[in-house]
Amino acid sequence: MLFNSWEFLVLLLVTFVVYYVPWLRGRHGKAWQVTVALVASVVFYGWEDPRLLLLLAVSCVGNSVATGRIIQHKLAGDEGRVKRWVRMAVALNLGLLGVFKYAPFIAGMLPFLPVQWVQALRSIPLPIGISFYTFHGISMIVDVARGEVTRESDVLMSGESGAVEAAVEETRGDGAAAHGGLRAFLSHGQRFAKGVRDIGFYLLFFPQLVAGPIVKAKQFWPQIAAKRFGDIAWGTVWRSLIAGYFLKMVVADNLSEQTVTLTKPWMAQLSPPDLMALLYGYSLQIFADFAGYSLIAIGLAAMFGYRFPMNFNFPYLSTSVTEFWRRWHMSLSGWLRDYLYIPLGGNRKGERRTYLNLFMVMFLGGLWHGAEWKFALWGSLHGLLLAVERLVWRRRDRQGPRPGWLACAGWCYAFHAVTFLWLTFLMPDMRQIGLFFHQLAIPGKAHGPAVFVPAVFGTAVVIYHAAGWVREHAPPWATRFRGSLAEGLVYGGMLFLLLTNAGSPQGFIYFQF
Repeated sequence: MLFNSWEFLVLLLVTFVVYYVPWLRGRHGKAWQVTVALVASVVFYGWEDPRLLLLLAVSCVGNSVATGRIIQHKLAGDEGRVKRWVRMAVALNLGLLGVFKYAPFIAGMLPFLPVQWVQALRSIPLPIGISFYTFHGISMIVDVARGEVTRESDVLMSGESGAVEAAVEETRGDGAAAHGGLRAFLSHGQRFAKGVRDIGFYLLFFPQLVAGPIVKAKQFWPQIAAKRFGDIAWGTVWRSLIAGYFLKMVVADNLSEQTVTLTKPWMAQLSPPDLMALLYGYSLQIFADFAGYSLIAIGLAAMFGYRFPMNFNFPYLSTSVTEFWRRWHMSLSGWLRDYLYIPLGGNRKGERRTYLNLFMVMFLGGLWHGAEWKFALWGSLHGLLLAVERLVWRRRDRQGPRPGWLACAGWCYAFHAVTFLWLTFLMPDMRQIGLFFHQLAIPGKAHGPAVFVPAVFGTAVVIYHAAGWVREHAPPWATRFRGSLAEGLVYGGMLFLLLTNAGSPQGFIYFQF
């Protein structure tokens, strides 16, 4: 189900009303609201293909059982068993991801496999959002094992109170002990079920289920509580939803109608200026598409009383690829840093190992985006650029602050490096990527308004980043925009364009990952 569909609007309105109706919530507000949101999330994910719910259930139950065991063994001080359960849980998550996302890719590289096996593996469908809820599961397991998640349900899921209660009952005689043991068992079961419900809610909460942001358990679990209608941050809701839907439906969807001509057979008819204009348009489109999704997710979460981290911080203001990754898809960058780069040794094991770690993290990050050589190339080149920049800028920074012209040159380099590498997302295979560069060197016949459309709809992304530059560099008195009449006019204008100039509905680009 897409955020920009009528079915989702109906689901959202029904869920919102039922979620906050006071006479249905009663005194069990948290349990009611979590259950309502969980049911809505299941409907949201299984709407197009209910078969996907089986895989989601396996992931949810497996992670819930592992989390409960890890908490239990941590309370008992048995670190050996904690590590074993962590390894099993991470293996479960990576195993599911490997079977459904990488098995067809690996099968194609094994010449000794029978043709029938290869065809069967290649026919395995890729469940939408599997990369995101897999990363959520790993985040939860590792955060719990590290002791970074602390909630009342930690003790409840462990069954510690049930064990104590059973021990007390044993002093009351055989009959009382039997009765007490049964009561302790039932009590522990209820508490474990509540823990599973909360874990399932974290993994399946629909705003972030399919394409993030990747919210860590230590960020989300402390927020699970009864929510009141009067506490909704309506400013965050309407700003995020209007801006998000505008970026997606007006900017990204209109740009996609033109950037599709970069693929065969239309690409052969385009001149080099048209090719570059459309490539710039795609660079703006992928930002508007994914940043739009993230803003919508933030706004939807705020409607239900939850805070999601910001996922984009004006990434096209970056003056290096390193800075770009501090601003683009920040929840993924943070996940890769905390759960891959630092465990690999980070920058603590010497310069050579640091460069290798940077490259490996980005290479694996590329394969996370897709089991294809073009994504491996994308990740490898980003990793190489990060390593080279670390080497160059460390030497340059010893010479003092960078002059303005160098910052401008850095911006031009970073934007074009990132933009050209987006070809791996746009083109279906490596051959068409090579064809694009071949066409750049051959004058061709222009086809359609290749320059006009990206200029018109891409202007919104340029203005968005210009406003970000002002916010970061201008004095405080020049940035008093929030709550002003000018802000109301801007958001009113975006809402008007949403109603009058939305493009043909398209799926979100990151759904394929």
